[in-house]
Amino acid sequence: MPTRFSIMVTGALPMKDYVPLAQQVEAYGFDQMHIADDLVFRPAWPILTMIAMNTSRLQLGPFIVTPQVANPVYHAANLAALDELSGGRMVCGVGRGGFNPLLGITNPVKPVKMLKEAWLLMSRMLQGGREPFDGEFFKATADLYFQFDVARTIPLFIGTWGPQMAKMAGSIAPGIKIDCTASPDHIAELRRQFIAGAEAAGRDTGNIEIIAGPLASIDEDRAAAEDNIRGMLALLQPFLAPMTFAAGITQEEIDASYNAFTAGEVEKAKALVTDKAVKAFSLTGTPGDVIGQIEAMIAGGADHIAFGPPLGPDPAGSLRLIGEKILPHFRKLRDR
Repeated sequence: MPTRFSIMVTGALPMKDYVPLAQQVEAYGFDQMHIADDLVFRPAWPILTMIAMNTSRLQLGPFIVTPQVANPVYHAANLAALDELSGGRMVCGVGRGGFNPLLGITNPVKPVKMLKEAWLLMSRMLQGGREPFDGEFFKATADLYFQFDVARTIPLFIGTWGPQMAKMAGSIAPGIKIDCTASPDHIAELRRQFIAGAEAAGRDTGNIEIIAGPLASIDEDRAAAEDNIRGMLALLQPFLAPMTFAAGITQEEIDASYNAFTAGEVEKAKALVTDKAVKAFSLTGTPGDVIGQIEAMIAGGADHIAFGPPLGPDPAGSLRLIGEKILPHFRKLRDR
């Protein structure tokens, strides 16, 4: 399968900005556009509705929705309605949610089982199942089914950073999305776990899709790109376990940069973010630098690259660099 390319955007932008942005993403030839459903920003569903009504080819989806914020049936209903509106262009990621500690969920109970049940219940609803669903975390009676037709099987990916969740995902899902990683080794390990889970369940592994969603900071000025990503990493690293520990980043390093950032000492916080963090979690540098980093991710087992925020110090300029310099490089390889 040729490598696919997507862009992931948070709900931090003004609502009026999403349609022109999506139209530009579509014009550059990206395969998909993912909208984060983060608790602290605008929710994904209304953004996706606007985009669906104003694009024609681009596949769209929330990455990720979490059953700890809303019931899986609610997510499935929104997804089905938008698939109808978009003419069959929706995809979706479901996961635990990176900001759950802000809800007081610091030690989730049986998270792998909970997410498996959420995925199965969403799938049951989307496929028109009528059987009762009697899980430990989620339940549905035989009378709970959509009173409208869902025209196709909508791809439901599982978002994860960890090996146990990846192995579980292999038993049921078409693939996984690993956000905030650019590490070929981490991608390779989660791919191995996904395949192990698929094989144990007797599933075909020929068409799996491993989506890697690294943070990105791309600029012709390498130093500006690195400065830009360090600020984001100072804030995000506390939420990236277990990937931080897999990358060899200590809790002391994480706390030092985060505490400086939240105290308003932004430049100090940036300086405390390690080079290994920049390398592990982001595509950062010039277009030429990033092409090499993507090639390493593909070699590690990524089938699909989804460029994540902040894109760069000038996001519009960074999108242009991706669309005009990075994607054409890989299209040439695909067309050989």
